[in-house]
Amino acid sequence: MLPQLLASITSISNISAPLISSYLRRLCFHPINPNKLYLSRVFEGILNPCLETGRHYVNGTNGKVHSVRVPFHEHKEMEISDYFSALGYLLTHATSSASFTQAIHLLSCYAEWCRVSSSVLNINTPTVVQMLFDDPNSCKSASHTLAHYGYGNKLKFSLASSISAGKGEGREDVRAKRITALQSVWSHPLLYPSPVQRAHASARIGYGRSPIEPSVELFGTPWGHCGESVSFPSMHKSITLGRPLGTLALNVKAMTCVIPGTNVVPVYAMPLLTSLADMVEILKISGALRPMCLNCLYLRNTAGGCIQDHAVKFSAFADDAG
Repeated sequence: MLPQLLASITSISNISAPLISSYLRRLCFHPINPNKLYLSRVFEGILNPCLETGRHYVNGTNGKVHSVRVPFHEHKEMEISDYFSALGYLLTHATSSASFTQAIHLLSCYAEWCRVSSSVLNINTPTVVQMLFDDPNSCKSASHTLAHYGYGNKLKFSLASSISAGKGEGREDVRAKRITALQSVWSHPLLYPSPVQRAHASARIGYGRSPIEPSVELFGTPWGHCGESVSFPSMHKSITLGRPLGTLALNVKAMTCVIPGTNVVPVYAMPLLTSLADMVEILKISGALRPMCLNCLYLRNTAGGCIQDHAVKFSAFADDAG
């Protein structure tokens, strides 16, 4: 199923909401997918209503953002409350098995789907897509080259995105839902203002004479904005137990635009590559690699987790690594 999924996703152009809905429906209700029960909930409760109304969220009966509760790896009742989180959940569960390189292909596809979906949802494209995954190579020496990567075909991973910034309603409510999901499994309190906002305040970025407002994007990244606020809760037990994990975040614009001086668009080039070294080279040249922000580092460090940032790790590899 995975090869057809990748081929179909990377062939989209001039797409409409009905076409997206039709394709996502086929993925969610695929007869051989063991997760179709939960995928159908996400499709009927979030994805399809968003595409029908042209919004990235669904209005609930009480005037609040509607959410769907589904099991997401180690979180038994994850709240999915926006289109892009639902899309990440779908792509995570679209196949029953994937290798590390296939998971990176899916992360790249996720970036492209975010781009094309945002145009029909009347909202800015999420800035970053992110993947958290089991990593037997994590927390080892940074001197390891790409040749040391070996994950088999049963990689456990979670895909999530940042929240669309600066356009469209519902962002505050979606962030609040994400924070609730995070706090339900996180034993350590969240700092307010967030670590990123504190750093911005220290540097006087975006503040002027205004007081600190911990929920506003102007003052730095608030809690609930990053994709890690979804992916971290999905594997919270592994993080707390210190199991080796890895994270990889990619800038959506860098992945979906032509690399300057070339005719290469990373999301279209990635499915053609089978070598991890070649894939990493594309990610480096395009400038798509994004390190964990201070908020995400705070979550990792307070939980004592063993999470290797592969945006940093891949950037450190020599051009001829692997």
